[in-house]
Amino acid sequence: MLAGAVYRLGQIEASINSRIKAVETSVLSAIDQLKDNVADRLYLLEKELKVHTTEYEGKKEHYDYRINDFDNRLEHKFKRLSNLIKQLAGFLNKESGFVLRDDEY
Repeated sequence: MLAGAVYRLGQIEASINSRIKAVETSVLSAIDQLKDNVADRLYLLEKELKVHTTEYEGKKEHYDYRINDFDNRLEHKFKRLSNLIKQLAGFLNKESGFVLRDDEY
């Protein structure tokens, strides 16, 4: 009877070990699948981030060019206006003795 009990105990232990091994295998495979899924998602997110970063840099460069062009045109207009004021002040001074009170002109 003692031998039968030891035999039965051995069977139960083997059954428990096989179940533990099955659970361990399923947990490890689930972890591997999740790891692969996370790695794929991170790769896709990194690619999307690179695309958006490149797009942002392109837009920023475009806006920099537009702002620079606007600054150049604005500076040109002010220079023309300044020259016109100087010419008018010179003409008015010559014709009627008019003097602008601004030190710049």
